[in-house]
Amino acid sequence: MAGRDGRRLSCSPHHRQGLVDLMKYVRLLFASGASFVAMTSHAHADPVSLIATAIHGFLLSSTAVAATAAGTIATFAANAIVVGALAGLSLFGAGQRPTGTVKAADAKGTFESGESSVIEGLGRVRVGGLKAFGNTDGSTRWRLVCRLQGPIDAVEAYFVGGREVTVDPDGDVSSPPWSKAGGSWMKWQDKVGNGGETAWPALITAFPELWTSAHRVRGIAQSLVTFFNPGLTTSKYLSLYQGGVPDTEWVTRASRIYDPRDEDADPDNDNTWGWSENGILCAVHVLRRDPAFTSDRFDWPLITTQAVKADVSVATKTGTEKRARCWGMWAWEGARKETMEDILRSIGAEIRMTAEGKIWLELIDDNPTPEISFEPRDIIDLEWAAGPEAVERPNICRIKYYSPERNYELADLDLTGIAWARIDDEVTRYGTKYFDAELPFCPSASQAQRIARRLFLQARGDTGVAAMNMVGLAAWGVLYGEIELPDLGDVEKVRLSPPRVDDSRGTVEIPFAVWPSLPAWNPATDEANAPDQLPEMGYESTLPTPDAPGAALQITYPVSGDKEFRIAYSLPAVSYSTIEATYRAYSGGLPGSWTGMTEQATFAYVADDLEGMEADARVRIFNGDDGSYYSDLLHIAVTEHNSPCAAPDVVSGGATGGTEGIGTLAVVVDANELRCASIKLQRRVDTGSGFGAWSTRDEQDVRPGQDRTFNDSYGNVSPVVHTVEWKLTTMTSGGVEGTPRTFSVDVSQSI
Repeated sequence: MAGRDGRRLSCSPHHRQGLVDLMKYVRLLFASGASFVAMTSHAHADPVSLIATAIHGFLLSSTAVAATAAGTIATFAANAIVVGALAGLSLFGAGQRPTGTVKAADAKGTFESGESSVIEGLGRVRVGGLKAFGNTDGSTRWRLVCRLQGPIDAVEAYFVGGREVTVDPDGDVSSPPWSKAGGSWMKWQDKVGNGGETAWPALITAFPELWTSAHRVRGIAQSLVTFFNPGLTTSKYLSLYQGGVPDTEWVTRASRIYDPRDEDADPDNDNTWGWSENGILCAVHVLRRDPAFTSDRFDWPLITTQAVKADVSVATKTGTEKRARCWGMWAWEGARKETMEDILRSIGAEIRMTAEGKIWLELIDDNPTPEISFEPRDIIDLEWAAGPEAVERPNICRIKYYSPERNYELADLDLTGIAWARIDDEVTRYGTKYFDAELPFCPSASQAQRIARRLFLQARGDTGVAAMNMVGLAAWGVLYGEIELPDLGDVEKVRLSPPRVDDSRGTVEIPFAVWPSLPAWNPATDEANAPDQLPEMGYESTLPTPDAPGAALQITYPVSGDKEFRIAYSLPAVSYSTIEATYRAYSGGLPGSWTGMTEQATFAYVADDLEGMEADARVRIFNGDDGSYYSDLLHIAVTEHNSPCAAPDVVSGGATGGTEGIGTLAVVVDANELRCASIKLQRRVDTGSGFGAWSTRDEQDVRPGQDRTFNDSYGNVSPVVHTVEWKLTTMTSGGVEGTPRTFSVDVSQSI
């Protein structure tokens, strides 16, 4: 029998005395635990903290117990946090606190409360927050909103009154109806909560008696939102504040967490941490928020192995995705035990411990490898229950998950037509018996279904209890095993619960559940579609949605050297008053916040250098305050485009010459290609012996459709005719010349 760490798990007589000694330590642990409970029953500490303290005080610091014995007992203690024995741990705190998992719908609102728990986000979340301060000077209004425990990584999207808006780098909200000439009726400023916050100067200035430099709100990711008054009697006031001051929300990449795969990261220095949605690392992060779980209590190499597995791409119905991601929010003052249960269930993992008493987390495979095997000679008695009674056995699986498609709320999945999720024969005979898989930290419909199938079939499976001789103690710290059934010879893979020792009889009872036989996941048939994207709450547009932008590119202006990012789009043939185009760049594979652009009829531009970066772009239209939905995204790797452009178009003017001794070019031209960067004017002259070389007379940076005026003249005081040619050429960023627009005149001086 090979253990998970490669050791042979033997049940030979050579080890039986060691197992008897181990029983003594087990009894000692329980005796110590009983005293510990008695001493702390009035503290109402949650079970995870108590278990951690017990491990710290008895197992991890003790030299009286051999490492292997300590490890097996420690594994039982860890398992007790998250498996079936978890229910028994409720005796550790009468009047337990509610779960720390924050309901997604509640977290999206902006609320007021005299007391509020610290709320922390994992992965990517949509959050409103606590209105910590609000006041007015009679015209302008300020709202300070504390959103999440910091530091967060970045804000990806902003919402006002449930509707997405663009916040420019200076804090101006540039989306209608908030935008105005030269500014905005709303200013939005953020702090990530890195602990170095100072008091908001605007609040100190506006309310010096209420807000001082001591009001720093350190360590909290927060927003100061300022609402300006356009005048109580104006129509704009009603369009902005008819329903009062609107709530605000973020979509944010939340807490930065420790990743042992990063060589520059330190588990005890959060300044070295980064953002991750890795399910294993998020779960470890929450566990470590309890001071009892110090970094030296974890087996980081094993955690690294599982974190790598969590990031492995797996097939889905629409492509691939990482195996185990974690998004969601939890309250620090809630019961940590229930929070950890929710997280572990959502990512498909469980807590383990090594023989040295180190904590690690392991993803649950559909077909786990057995860690121990028992033969008929090891089993004194075997009680077998053929699953729940048919009238009680669940026959329909229902799933809820943290759905970005449903605006970051807990959403149902429609599993119609998915064979594994419904046992039709039992539904017909016994009626519907639902199994509800609620996964509040799972952000993927595909991940939710892979996990729910296993949970559903486990709930339907057979269970039993094997009474064994002392060899059963070898199952301490083991989760997966094989049991050979007496007389039948069949070998069943089982999920083991912690052994129960009967000292008086000298036996060990091991409850188990038969592991379901799970065929390989086939996304085409086993996976239902994710729900459609839900429109923004309380808002339905009557305007058509534009198509995604058709192109995007980087411009380097040949004359000034300035950088510019441009996108092109084609808008619906309807009346509209405003175009809003936005873009965001990626860094390290993660998107930044959406930023506004300067819009034209068919393209938009912004001063930015995105060469070599990934970027998204989108566009929407407004008719007054009524806006369309955003277009689909254009996702692109940004490069310069250097295909030759067509000849510039003549808007007005031309060239003149003759016998007056002077030739003149006075012309207005423009270029139409998105890639146009400049227009160059060149001239050459034939004085009678052929044309000379082209000489550059002028060059001007240009955008599509932008008029550029060029003037030049040539004088000839001789009677010999000189032929003058000018050409105007559109240039790309890389200096590629397009087709020229030419002008030619003859110039001479009459005698």
